[in-house]
Amino acid sequence: MAPRGRKPKVKTEQENTELFEKNRFFILPDALTKNKNTDQQFIKLRHPQTSELALFVYSENEKTLAQMRSLPFSHRSFFKGNDVIPIDRIDFVTLVDPMFLFLPYFVKCSSMFCPLDQILVDEYLPELNNLLLKLSELTNLKQVATKKEVGDLILWQYNESKTLEWLTPKIEKVSKVLAAQQINVNQNAAISSSFKVCETSIQATNEQYQRYAYNIISEYLHIDIQKSLLKHLGLPEIIECNKRKADENKNDVNKKVKHKEVEYDEVPFQVVKNVTPKLTAKDKALKKAASGTKSISSFFKKSI
Repeated sequence: MAPRGRKPKVKTEQENTELFEKNRFFILPDALTKNKNTDQQFIKLRHPQTSELALFVYSENEKTLAQMRSLPFSHRSFFKGNDVIPIDRIDFVTLVDPMFLFLPYFVKCSSMFCPLDQILVDEYLPELNNLLLKLSELTNLKQVATKKEVGDLILWQYNESKTLEWLTPKIEKVSKVLAAQQINVNQNAAISSSFKVCETSIQATNEQYQRYAYNIISEYLHIDIQKSLLKHLGLPEIIECNKRKADENKNDVNKKVKHKEVEYDEVPFQVVKNVTPKLTAKDKALKKAASGTKSISSFFKKSI
């Protein structure tokens, strides 16, 4: 009988948390590191583009909101003095304008004027409602919506033209930073890749910088707002390279099929028919005379 293996020791939740936090590396902006006594807390909110829950860092006293993006790094480490510190995950924390998080809620109720507490409502996660209303105090809602007062009631309605005018300066600001730092804005360059200075980026046009800035801002916009913003900026739509290749391959296949059909048409397959010759009167007489006679092989059979 094979020996029984030892039962693995199950780590407690506290041990797993300590190990996980020990091997995490945070990259924070300067605005979140100045005050060490701040009330920063981790909260989950819906991402404005995907509507999926994402992790954010919120400080009520500092009135800041930042998104945390995690990048897994297995079997990695870095040096700190004489120590080697392992890394399992790197967390990038970047400041975010809370207005981006409100846009999907305003677009959803864009058909009429509504009170703010009826707009910033999450049907599936009602615990987010109070948090959204608290975050709304950090923004100027007049930049994306029209305000209307009826007695003591304050109503809001989404305004697309105001939203596009609010987004345009952000595109221009990011575009200027890209040009000043000579960021590679080549069409094949990924937004999330390491930015490097190259000769081609120096010769980039203003439209290329503007489109690259548009791609960065669009990460926090719904697809409908993306299309409207692209049209507002006067940038033409670009067909994805993968789609072009797929269309080219499809055309090549159609060409091959048509070419084969032409070859078959030029050399058609001929069916040869077996034509039996007609019997003459002499052949018919011989056939009739041979009927009823034995064949020669029958004389060589063994007798029983």
